[in-house]
Amino acid sequence: MSASILADDKTNAAKASLFTSTRKQNMLFWGALAALLAIAVGMRLYGLGLPFDRDGYDEGVYWQTLLSMRLGYPLYQHIFYSQPPFFILSTYPFYILFGGTLWSARLGIALVSLFGLLGAFFIGKSLSGRLGAIAAVCLLVIDPLYLSQSQKIEAEVSSTAFSFLAVGAAYLWWEIPEGAVGLSLAALSGVTLALGILCKLLSVSSLVPISLLLLARLWQIWRKEAGIHWRSLRPSALLIIASIGTMLVVLLPFASAYSSVIRDVVTFHTAAREVLINSQVQNKEILKTYVHTNLLLVIAACFGLLCALLRRDWRFIPLLAWLLVSIYMLYTVVPLFYRHLIALDPPLIAMAVMGLGRAFPANALMSRFRLPQVAQILVAVGIALVLLNMVTDLPQYPSYYQSAEKHGSDASKGLQTRVVHDLRNAITPNQLVVTDGQFVAAMADRETPPELVDTSMVRVVSGYVTLQQLEAEASLPQVHAVLFFQGRLFLPQVAGFHAWVSQHFHLKYTYGPGQELWIK
Repeated sequence: MSASILADDKTNAAKASLFTSTRKQNMLFWGALAALLAIAVGMRLYGLGLPFDRDGYDEGVYWQTLLSMRLGYPLYQHIFYSQPPFFILSTYPFYILFGGTLWSARLGIALVSLFGLLGAFFIGKSLSGRLGAIAAVCLLVIDPLYLSQSQKIEAEVSSTAFSFLAVGAAYLWWEIPEGAVGLSLAALSGVTLALGILCKLLSVSSLVPISLLLLARLWQIWRKEAGIHWRSLRPSALLIIASIGTMLVVLLPFASAYSSVIRDVVTFHTAAREVLINSQVQNKEILKTYVHTNLLLVIAACFGLLCALLRRDWRFIPLLAWLLVSIYMLYTVVPLFYRHLIALDPPLIAMAVMGLGRAFPANALMSRFRLPQVAQILVAVGIALVLLNMVTDLPQYPSYYQSAEKHGSDASKGLQTRVVHDLRNAITPNQLVVTDGQFVAAMADRETPPELVDTSMVRVVSGYVTLQQLEAEASLPQVHAVLFFQGRLFLPQVAGFHAWVSQHFHLKYTYGPGQELWIK
C-alpha cells in the first residue's frame, strides 16, 4: 500500500511539474507576442506627425481627398480617387475623430497595419507552431518597408495587412476546419480578403492561396467522406459568402456612380499603362533592387521551401503560387513604384517560417538519416536566418528615424513653411486653391477642388487632367488661388495653363523657378 501511495505521489508531482512548465511556456509565449506588439505600436507612433511628405507626392493627394470628404464631397462623383474605396474609408474616421490633422490621418494607416501582425501570427502558428508564430510576427515587425509604409497616407500597407490576415486566417482554418473556431476563421478570411482587394486591386493575388486551400479542403472532404455533405461545406461556403457580402456592403453606396468608379479605378490605370508602357523595362530593375535589399529574407524563404519539400509538406504550394502571381502582377504594373513591392513580404515571410517546422514523415526522403538530429539542425538554420534578418534590419532604424526628423525639421524651417504661411494668409478657409503641391496646401488647411485632389504626372500624361479642365476648375468662384509648386502643371500636356493663369490671376509671390502663388 505504501508503494502505491509513493507511486501516486510521484505521478502527482510529475503532473504538477508539467503543469508549471506549460504555464511558464504559455506566459513566455504570450509575453513575447505582447512585447512585439508594443514595439510595433511604438515604432509606428514615433515621429508619426512629422510635417513633411514622406512619399514626395501621394500623401498630399490622399490628404486632400480626406479634406474634400470632410467638406461633404462624395468619392468618384466629385472627388477623383484612383483606388477602390475602402482604404480611404478606413482612414477617414481616424482622421475626423483625432482632430483632422496629418498625425490623425497617418494614425489610421498605422493602426490598420497592425492587422498584418495578426495575419503573421495565424500563418506562423498554423505552419510551424508557436516558434513559427513568434518568428513570423518578428519578421514583419522589423520589416523596414512595412514600417515605412505604415507611417504614410498610402494604400499599400492597408491592403497588405488585410491580405496577410486573410491568408493567415485561411491557413489556420485549414488546420481547425470544424466547429465555431473553424467558422469564425473562415468568416474572418472572407471579410479581410474582400477588404484587402477593396483597398488596392493588387491584393487580388491573395485570392490564389485561399482558393487553393479551399480546393484542398474539398478534396480532403471527398476522400474522407466518399462524397461531399453540406455540413462539411459550411466553413468554405461561409468564407465565400463573407467575401462577396463584404464587397457588396462596401461598394453598394457607390452603385449610382458605377461608371465613375470604373473610370477612376480601372480605366485610368489602363490608360496610364498604355501611355507609360515604355517605363515597364524598369520593373525588372525595381524587382532586383527588392531582392538585393531583402536578400536574407529571400534566402530564408528558399530554405523554408526546401524544408517543406523534404517534409513533403504540400502547404508550401499556395504560398509559392501566391508569390509567383504577385511577382507577375508587379512586373506588369505601369508605372511600378518600389512601395508596391510590399505585396511580396507576406508570402516570403510565410515561406521562411516553414523552415522552422520539426515534423518529418516516416517515409520522407530524410528517413534514411537520423531524423531528430536532422530536424534540429534544419530548425537551427531556420532560426539563424530569422536572427540574421533581425541583425541586418534593426541597424537601419536609427538612420530611418534620424532622416525623418531631419526632413521634418527642414520642412518646418524652409520653403514649405513660408508657402504654408503665405497661402493661409492669402485665401480664407472656405476658398479653394488649384495646385500641384497638394501636401503644402493641406498643411495650410486649404482645399483643392475635389476633381483636382490629384494632379500627378501620371494623371496629366494619361489625359485625365486636361488644360481645359484646369481652366474650368480655376474659373470656379470658390477658387481664389493657383499655386505652382512641383512642376506638374508645366508638363507639355497642360503647358498653356500658366499663360492662362497670368491673364486671370495676379502674381503674389515667387519662390523659385516654377514655384509661384497667384491670387484672384
